[in-house]
Amino acid sequence: MKNIAIIGAGMAGLSLAYNLQEHNITIFDKSWRPGGRVSTRKHDNYLFDHGAHYLSTNHSVNQLNEIISRYNLGQVIEIDFAIDYLKNKKTRKKIIIGKNGMNSIPKSIFDNIKVKSYFNSKIIKISKNNNGIFSLFSEKEEFKNFDYVLICIPYPQSKELSKEFINFTKMVNDPSYEPIHTVMLSYKNINNINIKAGLNLHKDISFFMNQNIKFNELSDDCWVLNMSSEYTNNNIDVDKAALEKYAQSIFEKTFDIKNEISFIKSHRWLYAQTKVSYNSISKKNWISSKDDKIFLSGDWILGKSLSDAWDAGEKLSHYVKILSV
Repeated sequence: MKNIAIIGAGMAGLSLAYNLQEHNITIFDKSWRPGGRVSTRKHDNYLFDHGAHYLSTNHSVNQLNEIISRYNLGQVIEIDFAIDYLKNKKTRKKIIIGKNGMNSIPKSIFDNIKVKSYFNSKIIKISKNNNGIFSLFSEKEEFKNFDYVLICIPYPQSKELSKEFINFTKMVNDPSYEPIHTVMLSYKNINNINIKAGLNLHKDISFFMNQNIKFNELSDDCWVLNMSSEYTNNNIDVDKAALEKYAQSIFEKTFDIKNEISFIKSHRWLYAQTKVSYNSISKKNWISSKDDKIFLSGDWILGKSLSDAWDAGEKLSHYVKILSV
């Protein structure tokens, strides 16, 4: 049995923890809760899935499907979906959503695996002693005696944290991300909008989704808008009030909304989704130190979806199991 540190409690980190439960697992995350970008925001009586919006019903990660079914974490709904709103392309689409918001999926997985954890703990340094055993350091604390360190945070942060142990000079290209500004807004009265989600609402809004179809307790009409990656890149440090006013004006003009707005707030995801995956560059499923003791994983290994993140963790777990025999 090995002592394994997992840095990052997003879906890749949880996948590793789930698949390596026969070992002593300790999870670290700078956030106060598991899930990473699978995030549900609560504000007063408002609820928004402002990170991952849903899980596709046709994803190919069988283990994730089995877990969602076993723990009764999700439900399938069918909605009117705009494949391309600007081109008036619409369909009926089946999706998987969390029973209590998308974050309820990683939270329930974490609760079921029952591993040691340190949240609100950003790991800023890793060291190795003469016996090949690792220590991790936050700003306030040292955590000792780890045989393996599995890092499952965004690639730029992973690279910085592991650069003393991994040679990155041979990499021709780095994995890359697209940032996204997300805007959450709600109206006091329900708007008559038949399309519940879709792509390309506007040249500057790449995705939109109604939240009432996910949360029955909502009385106000709640929506999430994703600004396009191009807009976000060009306005990475935009004033939040200006961004929110701009997104609101587009949304209301598009759907001819006259109702009074009751809430609006924005959030910037700097590492929102993978643009170029590590696998597409290297055909490999993880990055490792020369001694196979430190590993880098995450959704950026295989792609941009929630299921890609789980798949990346599952693939790496198989290799770690072989090493730890």
